[in-house]
Amino acid sequence: TSIFSMMLGWDLTVGELSRSNRFQSNHDISGVIGFSGALRGSIVIGINQDVAFAAAEAFFGGKPTEIDAEVLDMVGELSNMIGGNAKERMTTTGVTLGLPMVISGKGHRISFDPVAQVVLIPFETPQGPLTVEVAIRPPDK
Repeated sequence: TSIFSMMLGWDLTVGELSRSNRFQSNHDISGVIGFSGALRGSIVIGINQDVAFAAAEAFFGGKPTEIDAEVLDMVGELSNMIGGNAKERMTTTGVTLGLPMVISGKGHRISFDPVAQVVLIPFETPQGPLTVEVAIRPPDK
């Protein structure tokens, strides 16, 4: 919520957390950032086109008309900021973030490590829903 508040001026409402084992996106774009070291896993930010366009407009000033390189870069940057913010708040040291990846396309699928514990965190923005999924592999696996 702090990233969206600081970067976009948006207040997000957090929904009820749930567990999931697989991800079938209801979104148009997903930003993925992995982490390794003392903890291993990934963070996936899923947003629909309307939310991505509104965020891009807040970032760049002009509203996009298609999911282009600028929109994808912006989702990657948001993913990177969310991952960095999460890392700062961790009590575990020795965690390294990877580079963000962005996947687009209606109904795309992201498969998590089968032994990872995956938590889905839904958010509501002024422009529509988004989700954050955090997958953490148990340390002994």
